[in-house]
Amino acid sequence: MTPPKPKPTLLPRQLRLTPSQVEGPYFIANSTLQRKLYPAAVSGSALTISGQVLDQNGSPLASAQVSIWLADPQGRYDNQEDNGDPKPITVAEQVYRGRVTTDKSGNYAFDCLRPGNYFDDGWQLWRPAHIHLKVEATGYKDLTTQLYFDDDAQNSHDIPGDDFFLPELALQLAPATPAPGVVQKGTFNLVLSK
Repeated sequence: MTPPKPKPTLLPRQLRLTPSQVEGPYFIANSTLQRKLYPAAVSGSALTISGQVLDQNGSPLASAQVSIWLADPQGRYDNQEDNGDPKPITVAEQVYRGRVTTDKSGNYAFDCLRPGNYFDDGWQLWRPAHIHLKVEATGYKDLTTQLYFDDDAQNSHDIPGDDFFLPELALQLAPATPAPGVVQKGTFNLVLSK
């Protein structure tokens, strides 16, 4: 009689790391701790983006710092010169950026207006709308990435390479179509490496 084969040892499931992307020239370290990332007098498509910051085993990372910066609805950053160069701005002028801290379950959330597309003179193309994120958690590698929108017509025309549009970084918003007075919501989990 043949002895039974031992059952294979299953390794814990590993989550896929969130792809890293280019930081770009408009990041400002230690921006204001704030959830609402647009001035009251500006109109546009309101969004709430939320999710969790996790390690590869799926454990939540509490007290992680998530820095967010994005263009306004016309495609311009709050610290952008007319020629496209970054410029120094005061804390009061930091209206399309901020930082949030994850809670004990690794949750983060922020409110913004959908950023506009903008023309990249160097590549002579329109960039798809995107939101920059930089995540810092003690004991983990910093992650800088960008979130895109799955319905943006410019996604397939972005700058080539892994530092720009990737389908796995596209947000799906609900409801799918913006409407006056309705806040579209998107969820995206961010997975960091040791």
